[in-house]
Amino acid sequence: MVLVKSKLNNTTSTEGYVSDYAKQVIRGTYLPHIDGIRAVAVIPVLLYHLCATLCPGGYSGVDVFFVISGYLIGGGIINDLRKGEFSFCSFYTRRIKRIMPAYFAMIIATLAVGLLIYHYEPLKSLGNASLRSSYFFANFFCYKFLGDYFTGDAELHPLINLWSLSVEEQFYIITPLLMWALWKFRRQAVLMITLCVLMVLSFIHAELLLNSENNRDLVKGFYMLLPRAWELLAGVALACLPILQAQDKKGRVISTILSSLGFVLTIGAYALLTKGSHFPGYGAMCSVIGCALMIRYGAYGWVGRFLSATPTVGIGRISYSLYLWHWPIIAFMHYIYSKTLDASQILVATILSFVLAIVSWKFIEMPIRRAKRIGFKTATVGLIITCGITAGAGSILYKTDGLANVIHLEANQHKSTEYPRKLQTLQPGTYGISQLDTINDKGNPEKNIVKHLGDTTCQPSFVLIGDSHAEAIQIGLDDICKQHKRGGLAIGVKTCPLSGIEITNTFANISEPFIGWLEQSPQIKTVIIVCRWNTRLSHSSAAQKLYRTGSEIPQDTSANTALLEEGLVRTCQKIKALGREVIILGPMPELQLDPGSEMRRRIMLGMDTTNIGDATPHAEFESREAPVFEILSRISEQGLAKVIMVHPVLQTDGKYQGFIDGKLMYHDNNHLSGEGSRYVISRLYTELFSENP
Repeated sequence: MVLVKSKLNNTTSTEGYVSDYAKQVIRGTYLPHIDGIRAVAVIPVLLYHLCATLCPGGYSGVDVFFVISGYLIGGGIINDLRKGEFSFCSFYTRRIKRIMPAYFAMIIATLAVGLLIYHYEPLKSLGNASLRSSYFFANFFCYKFLGDYFTGDAELHPLINLWSLSVEEQFYIITPLLMWALWKFRRQAVLMITLCVLMVLSFIHAELLLNSENNRDLVKGFYMLLPRAWELLAGVALACLPILQAQDKKGRVISTILSSLGFVLTIGAYALLTKGSHFPGYGAMCSVIGCALMIRYGAYGWVGRFLSATPTVGIGRISYSLYLWHWPIIAFMHYIYSKTLDASQILVATILSFVLAIVSWKFIEMPIRRAKRIGFKTATVGLIITCGITAGAGSILYKTDGLANVIHLEANQHKSTEYPRKLQTLQPGTYGISQLDTINDKGNPEKNIVKHLGDTTCQPSFVLIGDSHAEAIQIGLDDICKQHKRGGLAIGVKTCPLSGIEITNTFANISEPFIGWLEQSPQIKTVIIVCRWNTRLSHSSAAQKLYRTGSEIPQDTSANTALLEEGLVRTCQKIKALGREVIILGPMPELQLDPGSEMRRRIMLGMDTTNIGDATPHAEFESREAPVFEILSRISEQGLAKVIMVHPVLQTDGKYQGFIDGKLMYHDNNHLSGEGSRYVISRLYTELFSENP
């Protein structure tokens, strides 16, 4: 435990600066500079969420919180173990009283506001988050349903900030038992060694995930306990060190230097880290080391005076409530204004965050923490009841699609329910399908991957292959071909058919097995390829790495555009060599917003609902898709494929429409809806199928 200077006698003492507040909060000596460190952690998080440019690495404030949490919890356990007073019931009672009241109050308030202003889609997601957060699995929710923390969809979820609290609570389930067992049987030396070994293993695990080529591993490295445990363990290990003894002048100078270094490292991380940084891994080391130095030596020098100053300590005291409440406020404001917050809105969000944090701290946090009558039994029963309420409400919202058929019916009618469509699969052996049974999609074995399109009584004459854009267009192909008595097939594995070219972190390359199957399927006359081509371009921010089969995975995406053309040309050449026609559909116009979601949002908020989904000018689309147009043009000129452009069908007055004739054209901002797919195929049918079935 770090010693602090007593303001009463200007000496270093383990009893210094103990206030009534301290007695209410911490068993033992109150360390004001730790509240100051909390302020140094929470303010950057707030600034980052308000506007990332204000504090690009502000998200690393959570790592500072992890170290503080590990230090305080680990220190409390160690002190109790030394005194022979450790009790699991007492430990978890304090945890419940400290964390749960404000935690569940925020979830309930967020659900209430969500019910008022959200349509079915965000309500369903909010319900799912509430359900999982109730059991402290918010990080699993974020990993499975939201993905990358730094993407727009994830950042705007009102309960995403609970992922870090779930990590802490999961840590608190394991750590007391581990520390108790090690202390009981091996005492402190083995405990310290074990903590250091676990810390190193956790750090290595984080680095392995962050250096993986799989995007899901990167997401796992951010949200999950195991790759984050080293940060909490650093705090626990720090608490196990011998108490810092009273120092002479030289010692205080050294402590001042070390606390200053800690402060600089922590603030430096806020300034230098960005969304694209290698993080957490070694990217979090500055924050972790900086925080550890400030905890250990932060009672000294100018850093100590700053951290122990009344305003800094005041913010630190409300930091937990501020962390809880600021993000739902910002997320709701983003939803209401549907844009980056301007200066006045940032000011309003800041004021609201502090007001709610103070109210929550004064009327929810502190009364429960002061209540001596609340013992283990009462706290546990209260936790179970509150958890049941939030989990039950969340489960209802999740399982009923956000009460889509119960509330907000006017808004909820504007949705696409057909994508992706479930199609009838073919039995193994039909049309030689068994040759494709072993194809893998993201490493998972698939069976019956070929599906019927159109009239199932007709001999299939075409096959559709591609990624999720093909999955969306198959709805229209299925319906329109039924009308024209034409049969076809669809490859059920999402893929980008580039012969000889692999794509990292994406769908299986089934080009060669597909072409082998096609060679033995003479009834198939036409191959239709549909892909979201721009996500494979060199300049795309979403691009994954392309590389030739058998070669090493490149470090960047600089060669993507050339490799895309190379692989597509080779695929077309092989299909043409079999005497089959190749048709490539041009890129789908990607809108600046999801028109269905935007229509629902505007109806919910009583806003104007005209001109939705027509915000993407043709010139912008052409500029973004220029490399794709050039590749497809060269393929067409070489006679390798018939290229049919989709975008003119959806264009009106130089812009692309989200609604045409009152019908929703898009499932989201880039996938066609069922209506959109039928609209496009009905207008392109004669170009696709010039001959009779």
